[in-house]
Amino acid sequence: MKKTLVLIMTMVMCFTALTGCSKTEQAEEKFTAALLIPYQGDQSFYDLAVEGMKLVDDQVEGVETKIIEIGTDDSKWESYFIDAAEAGYDVILSCNWQIAPYMNKVAAEYPDQKFINFDIEESAGLDNVYSMFYSTNEIGYLCGVVAAAATTSSMELADENATIGFIGGMDIPGINDFMVGYVEGAKSVNPEIKVAISYVGGFQDVATAKEIAINQYKSGVDVIFACAGNAGNGVIDAANELNKYVIGVDSDQAMLYAETDEAKASKIITSGFKTIDQTILASVKEALAGTLAWGTHVQYGFKEDGIGIAENKFYDAALTDDVKAAVAEAKESLKAGNVTVSSVFTMDDAAVSEFRESVQP
Repeated sequence: MKKTLVLIMTMVMCFTALTGCSKTEQAEEKFTAALLIPYQGDQSFYDLAVEGMKLVDDQVEGVETKIIEIGTDDSKWESYFIDAAEAGYDVILSCNWQIAPYMNKVAAEYPDQKFINFDIEESAGLDNVYSMFYSTNEIGYLCGVVAAAATTSSMELADENATIGFIGGMDIPGINDFMVGYVEGAKSVNPEIKVAISYVGGFQDVATAKEIAINQYKSGVDVIFACAGNAGNGVIDAANELNKYVIGVDSDQAMLYAETDEAKASKIITSGFKTIDQTILASVKEALAGTLAWGTHVQYGFKEDGIGIAENKFYDAALTDDVKAAVAEAKESLKAGNVTVSSVFTMDDAAVSEFRESVQP
């Protein structure tokens, strides 16, 4: 009897060991991708990144994704990246100039861990980091064409005052690249146009952004390009309250608002967007296939379908045929390479200041 029990227990132990190994092997076979962002719900940049991870879930077999919210306290960001690296995700994704120093520090300390920065203007210089950037000056250019063509048009909320607005989150190169392109796009339509340019001082202060927008609108501006992340929602609020136009950024913001607030959505005549969702999808696919060029940095412009402007039902309803024709012509010129848009990344601070002041009302 004892021999029988011993034999049975031995068989159970062997079976448990075998099945345990099988589960471990299955876990190792699962490719894991983690996205680290401050928060969700900005209806702009971060939400578009989340959409990219949803595309991975929907379209790529064998990948398990995780969204990790790291908050806005940057003193804690490094620890989140260390935790993610220690957790052994096959690839860790994050973004932008604020987060990059923490991400890159951890990447240097964990050379076997792979990282993707999906929106940064320069390479990390590390063999385990793949990075991307989008031609924000070209986004600005197209939005400037829309604004300048719209402001004195026969559109319902336009007026005869050739003054448009720009509100950035911060006075930094990543925002001023939008601004420089915006001004050049506007001046391609009307060389005498004036552009009111202001900064919120951050990307979270919705109330301040709204106050700045109200002041611009009341000064004679009838369309503002809001490049302020979550704070840009304050500009949209102001446009809705004062019955003015606004241009969104990063994602198709009108369609994000459409389900909850049709009135606000109708004031967003277009948005300059980055294809963050699609490039996240593509890079994770390549990482899974083992073909992603780690250690390289790529930039996506209009030619590469990396940027564009939203042409949705609100765009169609608000813009006149003349304004749409001006936009179509600008897009053709960019695609053909007939237009070279200046970039703030090749300008010094003095040149940026002079450029900005040259168009102020």
